[in-house]
Amino acid sequence: MKASLLFAMVVAAAAGTAHARVANVVSWEPIPDGDGGGFVPRSNITTVFSAMTGPFAAFPPASGSAGFDDYVSTYTDSPYMLLNSFRFVGGVDTVGGGVTFNFYNADGSFHDAFAVNLPGAGNFIWTITFESAPGLKDSDFGIPAAGYVEMVIDAGVNGAWFLSTSLPTIGTESRDPGQGSLTTHSHRFELNIPAPGASALLGLGGLVAFRRRR
Repeated sequence: MKASLLFAMVVAAAAGTAHARVANVVSWEPIPDGDGGGFVPRSNITTVFSAMTGPFAAFPPASGSAGFDDYVSTYTDSPYMLLNSFRFVGGVDTVGGGVTFNFYNADGSFHDAFAVNLPGAGNFIWTITFESAPGLKDSDFGIPAAGYVEMVIDAGVNGAWFLSTSLPTIGTESRDPGQGSLTTHSHRFELNIPAPGASALLGLGGLVAFRRRR
């Protein structure tokens, strides 16, 4: 694999600066983590709700609503917060299959939503960012600090949102009927906001209404 990549680099260099040669990805592999000199991610974000641990369970893949769940984040500076990234466990059975995540206030009223096409088929831990440019750790997508989130699978696509009996590790939720979760299970997702200084701007000027994306 390394030899193939080196060959591709040599060919690209030989092309010069007059016009760039189109290259293709030939392989990819995980970057090692841990204390052995591997990758250590940088972070300018704060996790304010996290329910990502197993054991995992899921309903059979289907289209339409994959479920909804309540959450209470640890963010207290404002009733609303900017969402830097959203993580969830699950997926779709179609490459490029679309899903929508709806966010509701604690009273059940609709607040905002985002849609995304997942580039791979199958179930994974997905991370979806709302940065204006990669790596900026900023966002202009606002959600309630406490409320509900719903996952909806596009028509013609089947998908699943994984559940677990494990409680959130950051923030809280309710397991009561009618709160969006089963009596013993809740959906797996995580909410991350920009660094505290950026999020604190929400408290200035009484900013509680974000632009709707519908």
